[in-house]
Amino acid sequence: MFRPLAPLAMMLAIGASTARPQATPQRITLSTPNAAFVEPFSSVAGLRELRDGRLIVADRIEQRVVLVDIAGATQTDLGRRGEGPGEYEMPGALFALPDDSTLMMDMLNRRFTLIQPDGKLSTATIPLRHPDGFPIFPRGIDRHGRIYFDLAGMMMPGLEETATSGIAPLLRWDPGSGAVDTLGTVNFPPMPGSTGPGEMRISIGGGTPYAGRDEWAVTPDGRVGIARYAPYRLEWVSPGGAPVAGPVVPYKPVPVTKDEKDSWADAMTSRGLMVEVENGRRRVRRPPRPDIDRQTWPKEMPPFLSGAARATPEGELWIERAQPAKEPRRTYDVFDASGRLSRQVVLPDDRRLIGFGNGVLYAVRVDQDDLEWLERYSR
Repeated sequence: MFRPLAPLAMMLAIGASTARPQATPQRITLSTPNAAFVEPFSSVAGLRELRDGRLIVADRIEQRVVLVDIAGATQTDLGRRGEGPGEYEMPGALFALPDDSTLMMDMLNRRFTLIQPDGKLSTATIPLRHPDGFPIFPRGIDRHGRIYFDLAGMMMPGLEETATSGIAPLLRWDPGSGAVDTLGTVNFPPMPGSTGPGEMRISIGGGTPYAGRDEWAVTPDGRVGIARYAPYRLEWVSPGGAPVAGPVVPYKPVPVTKDEKDSWADAMTSRGLMVEVENGRRRVRRPPRPDIDRQTWPKEMPPFLSGAARATPEGELWIERAQPAKEPRRTYDVFDASGRLSRQVVLPDDRRLIGFGNGVLYAVRVDQDDLEWLERYSR
């Protein structure tokens, strides 16, 4: 059962906040990386910086996990492909635990695997399944090992009312004690229809292109920053306290033209994944380009898109703003612990933020062949 941490009335009061919009923040444009790795990746799905500055990097297309010394220009494979102990099939997000331990998400094997400080993959795993039986798609883990996820975009028996309502609980699960707490709710595009016995449909960030939805991320100390899209503002939920909403952030909506439609279709191909099974072996590859004429399009983009939120080790929340298709630079709104927009950071052309370290951020430069080149910037 879910155990609420805050009264619903308080949640509604936060949602009805009439805080005045804040002034235009400082805008910082990054230019030159302080380090760049010499070998490309195909699709960086996870990155974690260790205390000595080395990196663990997960590449989901190459189905590899490597230890990278960005300054020394070396990389070492960790573990190997497979379904057995200490193996992985589709390495994904990497979550920092104390003492340079790391939890790696492996969607195809439906589990978390622990990467020990010495780089070895532990045989100990955590299933990607809620105690009540349904699958989970974690978005964050705090320093205590508690796992955070929501139930948005899942149409299955027992969750049909949530799927059709467009309002899902945001949950925290402690695998050690088995406790599951409800921290709040998130809004997402409602899903039509229903399911029969044993049927399930999942839409994580998919469905209608450019549809508005709340995004969130978790800080190491267990605070959850929820970016609300209507109106655009940041709401913080502390580990045991009441939600605190920052002021409304003004924005000018981006019209959805043919350029934006083509950009979405290109991104679905370059960033999307599909799994093929051949001779009993699973292979991850890029999906075919979707037909833009078969989609339902809104007139304008929301202030941010699916997957926009990232938390820094220091407790800030970065939100990637929705941009016109012809804009090659990604812009990030940076929110402080009070929910106030403190500054904006603009990356160089064709860069994508993938993670943070001690006073730095990591981005990939995407070339014309869709290869990804790892770079480090001071922040």
